[in-house]
Amino acid sequence: MSPLIPSLHSTRRQPICIQSVTFHCVVAIIGLTVASLCCGTCLADASDYTTKIVPLLQEKCVACHGPVKSEAGLRLDAAKLIRQGAASGSVIDPNDPDKSELLQRVTSANLEERMPPSDAGVALKADEIDLLRQWIVAGMPAPEHEEIIASPAEHWAFRPLLSFATEQDARESSQSMGTIDRILERAQRTKSIEPLPPADNYTLLRRVTFDLTGLPPTLDEIQSFVSDNRADTYEQLVDRLLDKPAYGERWARHWMDVWRYSDWDGYKEEVRGSQRNIWHWRDWIVESLNSNKSYKQMVLEMLAADELYPLDPNAIRATGFLARNFHSSNRNIWLDATVEHTSKALLGLTVQCAKCHDHKYDPISQVDYYRYRALFEPHHVRTEKPEIESTPEIPRVYDSDLQIATYLFRRGDDKHPDKVTTITPGIPASIPIESNFAIESISLPTDAIMPELIERNVRRAMENAWKKCSTAMNQLNAAFDKKKLAAPSDLSSNEHLDLALEIAKLREAQTALESLQTRYAAEKAKHMGNDEALAQTTSKTAIEAEERWMEANAELQWRNAQSALGKVEKSNAKDEAKKKAAIDKAKKELDKTAETYQKWRRLDESVRLKNYTAIVKGYPKQSTGRRSALAHWIVDPANPLTARVAVNHIWARHFGAPLVANTFDFGLKAPKPELLELLDYLAKRLLDSDWDMKALHREIVSSQVYRRASHGDEALMTASKAIDPDNRYHWRFNTLRLEAEAVRDGVLLSSRLLDTKVGGPDISHDSGETVYRRSLYFRTAYEKQMTMMVLFDAANPSECYIRRPSIVPQQALVLANSTLCRVASRTLADRLWSETNQDSKEFIRLLFLSTLNRLPSDTEYASCSDYLNQSSVSLSHQSLAHVLMNHNDFVTVR
Repeated sequence: MSPLIPSLHSTRRQPICIQSVTFHCVVAIIGLTVASLCCGTCLADASDYTTKIVPLLQEKCVACHGPVKSEAGLRLDAAKLIRQGAASGSVIDPNDPDKSELLQRVTSANLEERMPPSDAGVALKADEIDLLRQWIVAGMPAPEHEEIIASPAEHWAFRPLLSFATEQDARESSQSMGTIDRILERAQRTKSIEPLPPADNYTLLRRVTFDLTGLPPTLDEIQSFVSDNRADTYEQLVDRLLDKPAYGERWARHWMDVWRYSDWDGYKEEVRGSQRNIWHWRDWIVESLNSNKSYKQMVLEMLAADELYPLDPNAIRATGFLARNFHSSNRNIWLDATVEHTSKALLGLTVQCAKCHDHKYDPISQVDYYRYRALFEPHHVRTEKPEIESTPEIPRVYDSDLQIATYLFRRGDDKHPDKVTTITPGIPASIPIESNFAIESISLPTDAIMPELIERNVRRAMENAWKKCSTAMNQLNAAFDKKKLAAPSDLSSNEHLDLALEIAKLREAQTALESLQTRYAAEKAKHMGNDEALAQTTSKTAIEAEERWMEANAELQWRNAQSALGKVEKSNAKDEAKKKAAIDKAKKELDKTAETYQKWRRLDESVRLKNYTAIVKGYPKQSTGRRSALAHWIVDPANPLTARVAVNHIWARHFGAPLVANTFDFGLKAPKPELLELLDYLAKRLLDSDWDMKALHREIVSSQVYRRASHGDEALMTASKAIDPDNRYHWRFNTLRLEAEAVRDGVLLSSRLLDTKVGGPDISHDSGETVYRRSLYFRTAYEKQMTMMVLFDAANPSECYIRRPSIVPQQALVLANSTLCRVASRTLADRLWSETNQDSKEFIRLLFLSTLNRLPSDTEYASCSDYLNQSSVSLSHQSLAHVLMNHNDFVTVR
């Protein structure tokens, strides 16, 4: 009897099934059903203060009675403060809870007395009132050492990073245990938790390789690692993985989640969101990570490369971070998104909550919101010509309107701006962070103001004009050769109209080149020189050259009309009426173009140019400096939020769970994390290493906590689970489902089908089954995502600060039935079957190593061997490979 394939949510490794991949679907459905049966809501316990009472008071009461604002001298953000009461006296009657003013105010039928007031929030529901009553009746139980802050400045996230390197730390650091492990070991010891031992080499190799590169290890890498007994084998492996181009691709996708990467979206060819060719920003992220550009530098470039590095087209790509927020229908939607997600992603603050009114929880006023918005108000999007001509233009931002005003919108409604007061740009004034912030306007270099005059851009324009002339000359010579003429005797005859057209094309191309040359000369004299007389002379020359070009163009249009009329007259159309109508229309066009041509030949006053057509658009000579001021404030070492937020994201991707649960809200609603010491150590390490992310990855994955097993001795597991069921203290490694991209890329690499080319334009999301590039490079935008990516919970392009893996039957179905998976499994099976000369024992060993990156157990080997030897299916080796790609372990890291 063959065991079933384990369910996707299993935390234990199970034997392999080879009967049918459809079992995978059944188990997934069963797993989903079991999960759904276990998620019911239990009746709230009156003593469950932390999980029930605190969230209720935060949601309904703390906005007016908390550390930011304490109306009537009452604070309701801690049990001790509730007992203290308001300025007028106690709000709790322990002897008769129903007479407590707190309960009376939340239950009052008088809207003027009831709390919260109607304009501040929704009234408490009956079950919430009952929960509050039960808590008061129970004696208001709460943690003995509940943290209370006197003001927002005392909130843990706003305070400076904890200091380290005490004498004790220094003594302990000389031991084999690193600081990460020491911090967690102390926490585990306090809780009497015993951690699991290290994972085996196969498990660890698969874990760290997927973690750092998003790909499984190859057969050669597996065999090399498990057979290498040197003491520093693992450390050398980590260095090799961090040096691979795949590292930048893997971690770029993580940061693209946080920074809301989205390719352009819209209807047909109309761009409604983001920008065409925003993939330049994606490539910049990949390249920056692979070159180990510091996190600080990446933030500076994303927010203000156009101000700080205006002549560096590679850095300019980074401003796709802001260009991505473009919204065609409403500028305010664009700016709202910019405010919300720069603060969430980089600072862990929900500034957007103050758009309509003062923030309910954090010290951010409505005015603060619009001060922050004013930092971005002047910016807009334009395109930049890249250094490589064949590459599409780069979308980038710049300050387009230096004088634009920012107004506060009453109740957040953009239809009701308060134009009495102009909002000055700045950071939230009440956020208690002592970091330098100063705005200074920035004078931009000429090439940034007039990119059209950059030498490479001038050269390209000239080369393109020359190519047009060359093409026209070749076409004319070909026409002469066809007629076997050295030169036409009479171009006005119908016999030579085709030659006359080719000559007109050549003349138009030549005069266009002459016009371009003279206009560039005039633009340079006007914008880059100090000789007024020269500017006037070159301007006159440019006007005359452009008039000759206009005459040649008018002649070309006339010749085209002649040609069109001739074709209509010679046509074999059977409908005489339609043919006559077509001839009449062509004659009218001929007369019209002839008249225009004659005007240009005579140079009538009606067509003469007063000035030449400018090449230079002329962007502002200065930038406000607002965004660069913000960027420097964000990465200032005195700002503790930035490093904390960054390392929280990094830790979450390594371990599957962040140290601060809400990755985008470090405000007053965020409770002090249990492992704040670890969070701050990591943040300080990032700062002290000059924001070196590779160094931080190296330290994390080299730690003992990272190398731990995910399961082990049952007695030890049971004891530790009883104390820490959610593994908050990392006594084991979390079993993780692979992200969507890693699942698909793993399928391709296992079968050696993966195209490892790095970078380039986005690929149609509809091509994911047949184009074997990494998933990172396929289009992802609103309504434009690969089906496999969506099913395996890929990032929502609108917002995805952390992914939430699901278990749905369709995941099993796509692995079982998709063309990609079937082709990959067959390719892998046929290759290994051939390489092993159909030796079933060696085939099974290599197949397990290729797919699950481990050796088969004795039970698995026996089951697979029996199947291969006894199966009536002629291609049983392909079926076995397909089953392994549908195994739970294939989409799991342990």
